[in-house]
Amino acid sequence: MRQQREQTLRYIRERRCTSGGYCFYRLDEPNAADTFYALDSFRLLGEPVREDPDTIHYLHSFQHDDGSYQNVFVGAAVIRALHLLGERPQADPSEWIGGALSPDQKNRPVESVSGFEEYMLAAECCRVLMIEVPEVLKEQVVSGTLRYRNKDGGFGNESPTLIETFHAVFALAGIGYDMKDLVCPAFLASCEDLVFGFLAVPGARPGFLEHVHAGLSLCVLLGYSPRFPDACEGFIRRCHRENGGYCRSLYGGSATLEHTWRALECHAILRRLEGNN
Repeated sequence: MRQQREQTLRYIRERRCTSGGYCFYRLDEPNAADTFYALDSFRLLGEPVREDPDTIHYLHSFQHDDGSYQNVFVGAAVIRALHLLGERPQADPSEWIGGALSPDQKNRPVESVSGFEEYMLAAECCRVLMIEVPEVLKEQVVSGTLRYRNKDGGFGNESPTLIETFHAVFALAGIGYDMKDLVCPAFLASCEDLVFGFLAVPGARPGFLEHVHAGLSLCVLLGYSPRFPDACEGFIRRCHRENGGYCRSLYGGSATLEHTWRALECHAILRRLEGNN
């Protein structure tokens, strides 16, 4: 395990750009998301996230003068990465975050796989920056989310998916919604799988790393014990590549900083769940 940890640390370090940002394909083309994934992966590996003036300067460059960011995906990555470095945004982003808690689902970015992802990321920004969400916004998020709750407890626009359910539950938890009122283990259990750990929707094989991550994250949020933790652990191990990174599939593929971060967080969740049993 120690050798694998060192391989993964090397994989991450080799993807640092001269500007201070990170890029998974090792060109000097850093982005906010990869920078967050790299820094948080250091944390998950138990490696100190050291103060880096170049990285801090790079992250601050994303914020506009009015405190806003290009979109919630960029803003959330920057805010969380700065937090890991012991920094805050230079301008107060509270108003911008409030707007992100009221996203227009019709104009959802194409890279988003969930109608609740913006809620989730904005709620996480509030948690990191210790911003109190106004009651009116809380009510908006709750009503805008619960309307897509299905009878089995899953969430989705037309039919529930594991990732959308994770995003919805995370967002509700992030604004202080009472988890006792949110019982959805039935859908979560239906997505469990003996081989892959978790699937996107019941019976939809194969599963991918993002589904294992969503399923395990929901287990923590809902206080649910996964039935196939060994399958989850085995899946993650088989996603490990020779270069130290992780891919998203049992069937090969390229490692990325995002997949590596998900795999490491899955390991951390499994250790946490094991300790609770």
